[in-house]
Amino acid sequence: MSKLSQYLNEHVVGNVFDRPSILEAYSTDRSILKITPRLVAFPENPDDVRKLVGFAYQLAIKGFELPVTVRGTGLDKTGAALGKGLIISTEKLDHIEEVDLRGRLVRVQPGVTLERLNAALNLVGLHLPVDADPRATIGGLIANCPNDDASDHYGGIFHYVERAEVALASGEIIQLAPYGQRALETKKQLQTPEGDLYREVDRLLDKYGDVIVDRSMQPFDAMGYANITRVRQNHTFNLLPLMFCSQGTLGIITDIILRLEPLPPATEQLAVSFHDLKTAQKFLDFARDLEPFSLKVYDLRIIEHAARHGNKPDFFRRKIGNGLLVVVKFGGWHYRTARKIRQCLDSLPDDVFTVIETAETSTGFDALDNALLSFLNDDVLAEREPVLDDVYIPNDKFSDFVRGLKELEEELKNTLPFFGSFATANYHVRPEFDLRIPDQRKKLLIFLRKYAQLVAICQGSITGNGPEGRVKTAVATPLSIGERAVYSEVKNAFDPHHILNPDVKIATDRKAFLQNLRQRPLAGPTLP
Repeated sequence: MSKLSQYLNEHVVGNVFDRPSILEAYSTDRSILKITPRLVAFPENPDDVRKLVGFAYQLAIKGFELPVTVRGTGLDKTGAALGKGLIISTEKLDHIEEVDLRGRLVRVQPGVTLERLNAALNLVGLHLPVDADPRATIGGLIANCPNDDASDHYGGIFHYVERAEVALASGEIIQLAPYGQRALETKKQLQTPEGDLYREVDRLLDKYGDVIVDRSMQPFDAMGYANITRVRQNHTFNLLPLMFCSQGTLGIITDIILRLEPLPPATEQLAVSFHDLKTAQKFLDFARDLEPFSLKVYDLRIIEHAARHGNKPDFFRRKIGNGLLVVVKFGGWHYRTARKIRQCLDSLPDDVFTVIETAETSTGFDALDNALLSFLNDDVLAEREPVLDDVYIPNDKFSDFVRGLKELEEELKNTLPFFGSFATANYHVRPEFDLRIPDQRKKLLIFLRKYAQLVAICQGSITGNGPEGRVKTAVATPLSIGERAVYSEVKNAFDPHHILNPDVKIATDRKAFLQNLRQRPLAGPTLP
């Protein structure tokens, strides 16, 4: 591979490495998998991306395989930031290129992190209203399109991307945006890979019209290329929706224009602990109707666990016990927020423990994140990695989900405290496994299957709050024949030689998934 890396380095401005230590560093993401790449590239500009992808495309034409995986900060939980060929890291494509204050727009490269972008925008009174991991890149947020904690209030990253430039599998860079019928016909006349793409997608939309209509009835499922339902809308034709949840399997984003919002008013929070599930469900339903900024739920065992290590939020002055902690956050004018908090308090029984955020209690609310981090990193022999995070559970099935987890704990002999958002119906369960032990790896596979069954029983979806990658495909409900056909043709239209993350999403090999299970804990702390 040294000759290959040398050749690529002669043709790009950035760097391409095949050094074992670098390959090892990029062989894991946040998932339970490990795949060592052949090369890792750090492009300096979009032209580098074009050349790297175009090179892999030319190899594919000649019958040689060099699959390409794009990677941001490696936070993917489903194994989609891994690949056995060429990893293209967007770490150097991290420029905030221009800000339009009047139009509330910003143009960025895909490697810019959410934290860095909002830190810069806050100086001019604007922000991107996505409440996700601050280390996530904008490209990564588009690729995975998670239901972040604020997405019920603001709509999530999907609603803030105006247009994007994308490197196709051929290496050609095109701009994706809404086009009217006349502009679409112009695109279809092009004798280029872009023209081929528009002709083919337009054709398959007609061919699979009934399947796509049926698919639109399943809004809480990001498996495959579910956003095919949004390509034709309001008399426009827009391929950009297909980039969301595509996990780098259709193209590589090189430039993004985002809409922005003014900085929101200050928020106020209310914490309530429950030891009765029925009372908790009733309150969650009530608070949800008040349209909170966020509505988080924690298993109280997480707080109890953290307290044993000195990380108990200071507003808990008595025994915590088992049950649920609900934290509801309201934003807006103070008098409206105060009224909603009072409505929440009036809806509760007198014996329920409550804390309103004040100057004296604010540190306790801040400490909740530290308590969660303490819980996730309690045991040095095992790890609580995201085995199957981001599942969707309908709000009316929340109690069934909690009871089902208790039964699953008893069956598997593994504690399953959960945390998540009732506002977005997005939940995370972190079982404890030592992946170095063969028996533990077998138990992990049993958990995957049993947990997926529980989610299905609760009429939820393991891909309701994020795409499948390599991990979720192993236990996901099989697609219908029609859906598989339309998604396969979408993939073929964008990537005819299957060089872009070919083992991710609907084409995942379950046997390969088992072979790629990690057998060592990840370095550093386990994160939410």
